[in-house]
Amino acid sequence: MSLLILTSPSRHKKKMRTSKSIQYSCQSLLTRFMSIAESMCTTLQKISVSANIKERMDFSCALFDEVGNLVANAPAVPVHLSSMSFAVKYQINHWGDDIKEGDIWATNHPKAMGTHLPDITVISPVFVDGKIRFYVASRAHHAEIGGTVAGSMDSSATDLKDEGAQFIAWKLVNNGVFDYDGVEKVLCG
Repeated sequence: MSLLILTSPSRHKKKMRTSKSIQYSCQSLLTRFMSIAESMCTTLQKISVSANIKERMDFSCALFDEVGNLVANAPAVPVHLSSMSFAVKYQINHWGDDIKEGDIWATNHPKAMGTHLPDITVISPVFVDGKIRFYVASRAHHAEIGGTVAGSMDSSATDLKDEGAQFIAWKLVNNGVFDYDGVEKVLCG
């Protein structure tokens, strides 16, 4: 994490006070963003029924700016965080002008910067006054996604489809409407 510190020459005492207040404001914002990411993790862990999430804590949550750059994350799984920004950027580019309030996307595919199929990334744009201001995302490991062997991690797999359900860019929720048919198609098809 980086901290933006603005300074001015010490001979300008008035500007120096302004600089310190900007420094404290930046730190306050960063602390708030970290708090949001930590709250996301706490909530995900509390509501989960998966042992991978609830007990093993194999998940990550983070906030991203309007173009997909990482802003803040909760302490989590480093391999998740290192590629999540790229996954968010992939979805932003994929959906382009078709991003609406109430959308939630899901992806697990390596082409969309996923780590492996059992790690499902869920991304939501956050709008303020009708404009996207940032994105929130979580990536969590799922024990079973329909591969050729239990656990969806077949060491003899010769094709990605052998590892289970895969989705490059899926609107899990489209403009506030959950895609029940998509769940059937993606997870049971």
